[in-house]
Amino acid sequence: MKHRLIPLPALALISISANAGVDKVYSPLVELGELELEMRGNYVLDDNDDRNGAQKTKLAIGYGITSRIFIEGYLDFEKPGNGSYELEAYEFEAKFQLSEQGQYFVDLGLLTELEKVREADEWEFKVGPLFQRPFGNWMATANVLVETKFGSDVVEKNEWELLGRAQLRYLSSPRFEPGLEYYGDDGTQALGPAVYGLINFENSKVKWQAGWMIGLDSATDDHTVRWQFEWEF
Repeated sequence: MKHRLIPLPALALISISANAGVDKVYSPLVELGELELEMRGNYVLDDNDDRNGAQKTKLAIGYGITSRIFIEGYLDFEKPGNGSYELEAYEFEAKFQLSEQGQYFVDLGLLTELEKVREADEWEFKVGPLFQRPFGNWMATANVLVETKFGSDVVEKNEWELLGRAQLRYLSSPRFEPGLEYYGDDGTQALGPAVYGLINFENSKVKWQAGWMIGLDSATDDHTVRWQFEWEF
C-alpha cells in the first residue's frame, strides 16, 4: 500500500487540487529566433487494468519571437489503458522570460497555456511563475501553476486550482545529466529519477529527457515512464 507524502515546502509544492499528471518541468529561459520541434509523452504501468498501458503524446512546434517570448502550439494525443490513441485536444503556450539569466537570486519566467478539448466545449487555462537557480554543480527548477476550466461542457466552472512541478539536475556534462523530478496535484503525487542529454549537430541540436516517476499515494499511477525530444535549430 502506498502512503500520501507531503512535498517539501522548500520546493514550493503544496497540497493541490488540479490533475495535470506527469508532464514537463519548464525552464524560464528563452532564446531569440530558436525554432523548436518537440515530441513528448508518458506511459503508465499500474496494477489496475484500467490504468495500465495508458499513454499521452504531445507534438509541438515553437519559436522564440523575441529574446523574452517563446510561443508553442501542440496537438495532444491520449490512449486510455483499454482504448486506442486519439487526438484529444489542441494547446497553445506562451512563455515569458522575466529576468536576465543571473540577474537575481533566481531566474524568473511566466508560463501561460490555453487548451481546447477537440470534441467538447471545454477549455483549460493555466498560468504561473517559473523559477530556476544554479547551486554549484546543481540546477534547481520549479513551476507553480494555477489552472481553471470553462465552457458549456465543464461541470465545475470558475474554480482555480494549483499544481506544482520541480526538478533537481546534476550538471555533470551537457551530453548526460542525472536528476530527480516531482509532480504534484490532486490526482498525482509522483517522484522519481530522470536523465537529460544534448546531441549537437552542425546547425541544430537535439535535447532529450527520460524519467521514471513513482506514485507516492493510491490516487497516483504506480509507475509513469516519461520521455521528451526537442529538435532546436
